[in-house]
Amino acid sequence: MTFPDFVEAYQWNYRPQHPRRPDWFREWPGGTRMAVMLILLHEWESVPDPVRPMPRGAHHTFDYLALGAREYGARFGIWRLLDVLDRHDVKATVITSGLVAELFPESVREVRARGHDLATHGWDQSMHPPVFKTKDDERNSIVKSIAALEHATKERIVGYMSQGPRPTPNTLEICAELGFVWTADYSDSDVPYIIDVNGKKIASVGYVMPNYTDNNLVPLGLDAGLRQLKEAFDVSYEESHRHPMKFCYACHVHISGRTGMSNLLDQFIGYALRHDGVRFYPCIDIANFWLEHEGQS
Repeated sequence: MTFPDFVEAYQWNYRPQHPRRPDWFREWPGGTRMAVMLILLHEWESVPDPVRPMPRGAHHTFDYLALGAREYGARFGIWRLLDVLDRHDVKATVITSGLVAELFPESVREVRARGHDLATHGWDQSMHPPVFKTKDDERNSIVKSIAALEHATKERIVGYMSQGPRPTPNTLEICAELGFVWTADYSDSDVPYIIDVNGKKIASVGYVMPNYTDNNLVPLGLDAGLRQLKEAFDVSYEESHRHPMKFCYACHVHISGRTGMSNLLDQFIGYALRHDGVRFYPCIDIANFWLEHEGQS
């Protein structure tokens, strides 16, 4: 590809090729130097992926074992995690499938009742954006999800992360058209940055790069997983003495909502809060902060 082709393919016409630390960025809101961003993924798969292979020669292939894991997250996991957050008085962002709002609306309402940020994760975790053949198909899925979430909460939804996250070449334009304030689709920068889609500005708050999801930690076991999370936090915290840093940990409610993994999160939050200059921020606070300062240029 020639360089102009790269620009279009990588969407560097919308996203900065070289995200930078702006000169004004000396601290996070409230004078803190380390922003911790917790993302809870409250997902639903209409056709759940098997948690282990189906029996050889299976005639019935709908996996109720996998369905049960998703049901557990919606029935118990999300509530346990909300209680963990309450114990520490920290706020998170819950990124939610539209189907969750339709099937388990009380869980979505409780997220907002406890003061957490709520965003859309598309309609169905079984349908990632790259499978959509047209821009309209992708837009309709997002619009359907927004409608379900807003019907459940009676509040506007302004944040988005695609399933995967795997956006398409159409996703940024759709986000701009729908008036989203932030996206967590990109794992490419230590700091947020502004996406400018034909004059409409969206904050990229980042996903887990260079940090973790619970999927990374589960194979390690609880003790080693917690140690890995703490050690990664320590390295970022040490760097925050030179310039402000962001640390992101993403939890799936059907994984981290289990007792052992929720205890891992509980211990990690307590550990992080024992450090000076550390504060937990939901994605909307990071986005508004960045748009206020950097979005004016």
